Order: sequence, then C-alpha cells, then structure tokens
Amino acid sequence: MKQSLITLAVVGLTALAVAYALRNVRHFHGGGEDGARVWFYDQQSRRLYSAPRDLIPPDGKNDVRVRALVVGFQGLPNDPSQLKIAYLEKYSPDFKALLERAEAARASRLPFTEQIPSPNSPYAEQNTFVKRPSDSVWQPTGSPAARAIIEEWRSWQGPGGEAPIISVPLMR
Repeated sequence: MKQSLITLAVVGLTALAVAYALRNVRHFHGGGEDGARVWFYDQQSRRLYSAPRDLIPPDGKNDVRVRALVVGFQGLPNDPSQLKIAYLEKYSPDFKALLERAEAARASRLPFTEQIPSPNSPYAEQNTFVKRPSDSVWQPTGSPAARAIIEEWRSWQGPGGEAPIISVPLMR
C-alpha cells in the first residue's frame, strides 16, 4: 500500500511537471512575438490603429492604410492622444508581394526558396517608402530626404522636455 501511494505521488508530480513544461513551451514558441502589434495609420480618417506585427503595408489594395512609426515621451501614457507619428512606411507592390509570399510560407511551415533582400540592400531601399503624415510625396528609404525623415523624431521633446521613445500598441 505504501509503495502504491509513493508511485501514485511520483506519477502525479511527473504529470504536473510535464503539463507545466508543455504550457511554457507553447507560451514561448513564437520567440515572444506571438500576438505582437504595431501601429498603422489610416490616412483618410487620420486615425492610428493597432495591427498584427506581420501585416505588410499597405494594409489593403491602396495606400490609405500604412504602417506608422509612433513615438511617445518618457513618463507620459502610451495613449494615442499622447503619441506623435514620426513617419509612415509602405512597400512597393512587388516588394509587398514578395514579403507576403515569404510570410505565407513561414506560416505554413514550408520552405521559401526566393531570396529576400536585406533591409539595407539597394532593392529594399528603392522599394520601401516613407513620408511624414503631412507630406504628399513618398520617399525611397535610400534617399537623403527619407533618411532625414527617419531620423528627425530623435530630436523631438515632450511637453516637459521628455525624450522620445518608440511606442507599440498594448497587447490585447
């Protein structure tokens, strides 16, 4: 009887340990980015919205909804009314299609045989575009004008002189 109780206790504790380990492995499987969100901006309605990190801009068939690099300021709430858009970003139709094919292969756990250019490659710099929300012209990221747009937020200050920090939407 005593041996049966010991065996039962060991089996029960082992089952609990295995269940705990499986739960944690599933939790960490995505590299901590499962469910991660980024800011997108609807240029028609002039509103920020949260979107999955793997959504490739523009969101939809036209250039209305694009990714936004959004900053807040240290010590202030991460509330859309307290945030400022540093710049907007989108990809050319060809580059977007390539990135979407790569993402679909990854999601299906299939090999992807096409080459994905590095972010600093001439192809990526000519097919990734940025602009300020008030600008009408998109600039390829390899251009001096785009580099200036990408860097200018770093000099911004909050109402009390707070340093800017990149904002990410709260995970829900």
